[in-house]
Amino acid sequence: MVHIFADLSAMQGDLLSIGGKDYNHIKNVLRMHPGEELAVRGEGGDDGNEYRFEIVSFSDTQVNCRLLSVQHTDVELPVSVILFQGLPKSDKMDFIVQKAVEMGAAQIVPVEMRRSVVKLAGDKRKKRVARWQSIAEAAAKQSRRAFVPQVREILSMEEALACAAAEADVLLVPYEGMAAAAEQREQSLVSRTGASSGAAAGHLGTRAILESIRPGRTIAVMIGPEGGFEDAEIEAALEKGAQTVSLGRRILRTETAALAFLSFLIYRFEL
Repeated sequence: MVHIFADLSAMQGDLLSIGGKDYNHIKNVLRMHPGEELAVRGEGGDDGNEYRFEIVSFSDTQVNCRLLSVQHTDVELPVSVILFQGLPKSDKMDFIVQKAVEMGAAQIVPVEMRRSVVKLAGDKRKKRVARWQSIAEAAAKQSRRAFVPQVREILSMEEALACAAAEADVLLVPYEGMAAAAEQREQSLVSRTGASSGAAAGHLGTRAILESIRPGRTIAVMIGPEGGFEDAEIEAALEKGAQTVSLGRRILRTETAALAFLSFLIYRFEL
């Protein structure tokens, strides 16, 4: 089923006309015909409804559709996730945006961190953000999201921390140093007592943090670039009230870390 976002306020009775790039995609790319159906969400996705339309006809610039049914579908995570992603090299950000949208992120904020190799300026910043927003829109359609997540402008680390502190209820920073410290504590416990706790303390702490988050809250998660965070960045995050969490005992690539965290949230809230 083809899924698109449209301005439903433009409906006349049960009829809706769709133009622009969606018209071209429906008519010329997908080569759809009258009688076939579309799933449509309002551009804001505010009402949580999915509208099922039947294609009636094509004009030179629009596809004309008739409403068949309306169904309320609960497809969004019960928490709002703002992903602050340290800028990675090459086209890794394309992949991160696409998959983070598929897995439920509400907003994505690219962040220039100290170990970010990529430095964008001027028109390059605007063009790159516009590209990422286009990727987010395509991913939202494919995964049948209720709305298109926003890719915001590129921020510095200082700006990102201020934004997270102002907009989120919880700020979490997956930090590889936490997993290492937890492993050391586990090994120390075994050497002293001969008994294992069964799980490293860092993992138990992460589980407790996630279980303490209630539906309706806004979670900011900050992911470092290749090479991770510098100690000063972690210290600055902690001063803003961040909590460090573990993503496991292995070191993940930057393009994997956000997806692992979102997987934790899907397990926590949806399964």
